[in-house]
Amino acid sequence: MKTILVATDFSETASHAAYYAVSMAMQIGIPRIILYHSYDIPYTSSDLPLPEPDNIQQLHEKSVEFLEYLKNDLLTVSSRQIRIEAHTNEYPLVLAIETFIEKEDIELVVMGTTGKSRIEKILVGSNCLSLAKECTVPLLLVPFEAPVERIKRVALATDLKEVAEISPVMAIKNFVHTLQAKLFILNVEHNESDHYSPDIIAQQTALHKLWDSENPEYHFTDHKDCAAGIMDFVEEKDIQLVIAIPKKYSFFQSLFHRSITEKLAYHSHIPLLFIRKTELID
Repeated sequence: MKTILVATDFSETASHAAYYAVSMAMQIGIPRIILYHSYDIPYTSSDLPLPEPDNIQQLHEKSVEFLEYLKNDLLTVSSRQIRIEAHTNEYPLVLAIETFIEKEDIELVVMGTTGKSRIEKILVGSNCLSLAKECTVPLLLVPFEAPVERIKRVALATDLKEVAEISPVMAIKNFVHTLQAKLFILNVEHNESDHYSPDIIAQQTALHKLWDSENPEYHFTDHKDCAAGIMDFVEEKDIQLVIAIPKKYSFFQSLFHRSITEKLAYHSHIPLLFIRKTELID
């Protein structure tokens, strides 16, 4: 992995995510971080006036100023081997990130997730949802309460559906190896009896074939609330980062159900890393 893109809106949460990204870059030897801010202004009605050119220029200048301030702060805590760049423009956030991924060989996108006010939660949550669905590289969502520390314990959450078909095995293995972290594999079912169905047993067998070489700890538990089950496990095992595999149906949909999103993103201190099957982390 060579380059991290950190999206920031200059909030405390976003700045904390940037510090977290620097810490991770130092742990796994990433030489380049790009800070990005979009000063795109969403308009909901054609009756609203367009911003004056002078105002757009002011937005750009302020964005540059704040990015330089954040960059200089980060340089005081990063190693000399890490190059930090700053970019800003008026592109919508998701489009801008997609463009950076294509042009700058971005291999990880980092965002903060916890807004203090209701409107912050709506806006941040909307961007995170869009990116989680569209982002073609791993996406790391960092809550404001996430400790900035060396990552030693990582959990992979699985729904035990199409395990062999959708798991980005090498990407996750490489990532965990680079961190030199211990891997835990967690499945949360709604009912205890689900663990003994023929389909689940078959998927458990496939899971072991994929991951036994990594000597992970396997945990199969039941909880009526998937997010609560994950958070309980995180607390019990002192997990520092949770990996999830986005997909079109099932676990991805349940994970991003509104109530579950709020519980994981706004009531958890653990970063969430989303890695798709097609993504590779070198």
